[in-house]
Amino acid sequence: MLNTLNRYNFKKSIDKIIYFILVLLSFYPLLTTNKISILILLLFSFSILFKLDVIKDNFKSYGIKPLIINSLFYIVIAFSLSYSPLKEKGLDIIVRNISFLLAPLIFIYSIKIPPKVIRIISGVFILSNIIVFLYFVFRLGLLSKFMSNPEEFFNIRFFIEIGKSDYKDWHPTYMSINYLLSILMILKEVKESRKYLKKVLSLTLVAVFFVFLIILNSRTIIFLTLLAIPTYSILIFKSKRIKILILLSSVASFLLFSQISKSNNVGRLFLEPISYNSDNFNLERVLGPRYHIQKCSIDLISERPFFGYGIGYEKRLLPSYCLEINNFKNQYLNNYSSHNVYLSTLFASGILGLLPLLFMLSNNILLAFRKRSFLYGIVLIIFAFAFLTENYFIRLNGVVLFSFINAYFFSLIFKKIE
Repeated sequence: MLNTLNRYNFKKSIDKIIYFILVLLSFYPLLTTNKISILILLLFSFSILFKLDVIKDNFKSYGIKPLIINSLFYIVIAFSLSYSPLKEKGLDIIVRNISFLLAPLIFIYSIKIPPKVIRIISGVFILSNIIVFLYFVFRLGLLSKFMSNPEEFFNIRFFIEIGKSDYKDWHPTYMSINYLLSILMILKEVKESRKYLKKVLSLTLVAVFFVFLIILNSRTIIFLTLLAIPTYSILIFKSKRIKILILLSSVASFLLFSQISKSNNVGRLFLEPISYNSDNFNLERVLGPRYHIQKCSIDLISERPFFGYGIGYEKRLLPSYCLEINNFKNQYLNNYSSHNVYLSTLFASGILGLLPLLFMLSNNILLAFRKRSFLYGIVLIIFAFAFLTENYFIRLNGVVLFSFINAYFFSLIFKKIE
């Protein structure tokens, strides 16, 4: 009896440690890569080594199918290390991306996170983004610059200064996705809350985050935000009046934003696609240097479409091909990848690796909407489009955020089905 009680208390203690680590990880917008790596190592260690019996039992109940759905693309990419010319570099990427395998393992088979802990994690994540926003408001003097010359405010390329920050490795697209996810989380709270003051403060925070998104100037995420906010709001609110109001407000906001953008850099989002008709549309002008990089990438992929070149070889072969064969020169060339998750996957493991990735995304999006998990579905669609313009899996921040969100929401739906 005493041994049974001790084992129960030990398991409860392990669960509390795991929840605490997850809460610390939700500060990740503020954390350096080294700190994130340490927390990830601790999380996986406690969730796997101390819960092997739980994992074993759940494998018997759930089978291996949910793990295969969410991790097969990573397994195929890892296999490509066997024929990669740069095995040391490839191994480094595989280790960095291990969350694609272990996150589904722990969320589906090892742990069950209470709703109270999820609310804390969401709140900490939003709070972290508020702190990041305040940091840059004071660091870059955003208020003073806006007050001194509001008409030229959005012409300032703030993200170049952010990229050179001595605090951590900031990137506008990654930061923008954080703010878009925070906005969707806040809207969910607005829908569920009955307190009027809380709703007003929450919507004010949404507006602040949206303005900061514009400042970060990640065109793809700005455009996705303009689509995601009204779409998600219409899906979660039941009242027809609210749906109509949201739709009308969204159209008015879109037109106003488009009009304002004509006089500043944000206009690239609207004016580049709109001001050219189909006869003289210039894709190179819209994409900039990425047009040449991705063209080179497609040329190389077409030579080895089924298996690719092996993980880790892209950053060596792609710049060399662009410079020597296509004579394309750019100051960032040596640091360029395909800037596209799908192209990078094709480069590493060919169609053999791309198909499982596309299957995972399409399967989970359909599953999310079929089970009315609208937040999950919208978030996956956001990532699916963001992957077209950014190799989101090249940084630990991107790997952790996507793998954890995907695995957590998938586990919720899958366990309800089971």
